[in-house]
Amino acid sequence: MIVALLLAAAPLTLGEVRQAARQNLDAVRAELAVSRAALDRADARSVLFPQVDLSLGVTQTLGGPQRRFTTAPQFASDGTVTFVQRPVDIPAFTQGNFQLGLTVAQLLYDGGRWWNQLARTGALEEAAQGQLAEQQASSELEAVRRFYEVLRAQLTLKVLENAAARSADLLERSRSLFTAGRAQKRDLLDAEVNLGNDRIAVIRQRQAIIAAEASLFQWLGQPPRDVVAQRPAEFEAPLLPGAQDAGALLTLARKRRPLFAVLDAQGKGGKLAVEIARADYLPRVSANASYNRTAPTAELFVDPARQHLFNVGVNLSWDLFSGFATDTQVARAQTQLTELERQQRQATIELESEIVRATSAMAAQREIAALAAKNRALADESFDAEAQRYAAGASTSLSVRDAQTRAVLAELSQLQTRVDVEIASAALERLTGGPVAAAETP
Repeated sequence: MIVALLLAAAPLTLGEVRQAARQNLDAVRAELAVSRAALDRADARSVLFPQVDLSLGVTQTLGGPQRRFTTAPQFASDGTVTFVQRPVDIPAFTQGNFQLGLTVAQLLYDGGRWWNQLARTGALEEAAQGQLAEQQASSELEAVRRFYEVLRAQLTLKVLENAAARSADLLERSRSLFTAGRAQKRDLLDAEVNLGNDRIAVIRQRQAIIAAEASLFQWLGQPPRDVVAQRPAEFEAPLLPGAQDAGALLTLARKRRPLFAVLDAQGKGGKLAVEIARADYLPRVSANASYNRTAPTAELFVDPARQHLFNVGVNLSWDLFSGFATDTQVARAQTQLTELERQQRQATIELESEIVRATSAMAAQREIAALAAKNRALADESFDAEAQRYAAGASTSLSVRDAQTRAVLAELSQLQTRVDVEIASAALERLTGGPVAAAETP
């Protein structure tokens, strides 16, 4: 049944997983953040262009009979004039109002706010692009780890299936020796129990494979399915002796890691935010021009020789005192800049610490992997020798089982340490922004 499932499962390579991980949910969110940053920059660029408003209105006023008081002159007999209030009756009326307006306004100067804002949004867009690269690398690293968990689980299943097959052979050998009177009944029962335990381990490992596959595809944002994880070329390659130099890796990280570009762009944006706040200390100058025409009737409105009104002007506004609000804004921006600079320094320190830890972990994993490979060879040799002694009637099934258990554990340990080496290598690659072979020392 397992063979049929493996034949039906599609192969899955590490390259496919890396590519798919760059489109998982977290990476897509970071990509959307880049789009929003680009829109913010376009919005900041809008002040470079004139603002044009067009209005067109047609209204009809219907008035009923009304009495209003108006001021009218009154001439006395001696020639003096006085003004008195007199009631005036107004009959019902209908009056139209046709209006057209066109206004053009252009900002000329606002204390440097607009060009600093444009530069700041550009820096924030650059930072968002760096954060996208960082998130894609983080998503890729997690996907690599989960891929190797699937590979480890599937290779572990093969180890356990081979162990079960050896236990089945041992059971048949025990049965033959018991029939020939060369083994005890206890040896036969022990061999059968051991085979049952190995089959239980196989069944449990199949469930572990399903869980590992589900975890991988959940991270990739894909529906779960049965796959056969292909061994990457680096997984098959022998481990070469050597260690990474932490200083060289940090130099590589400074050159290649998007994090440093993000920090630089954020620092630039913080400094520009201070300049934007200071722009309120300076005046604002704008130019405007407008054209309007109004008329009570359509005939007058369409007459090209009448009803025109043009306005052209330059406006200067200056907030001389804002109740210290500008001072507060500048101080707040300066505080945010100081906090950002400290975060940058802390991020650099943390990266250095992570590289030191990752370098040490990589060296340790390589050393452990070498020892695990040696242990496996010795355990296999011990098992073969014990199996031969049992076949000759010079040992017991319990001794063979102990040797087999040590061999299986040694093989699983070698497999796990090899996976740990690849995960540690991927983590180091993530920290430095690329392959680390150039930083290895013999």
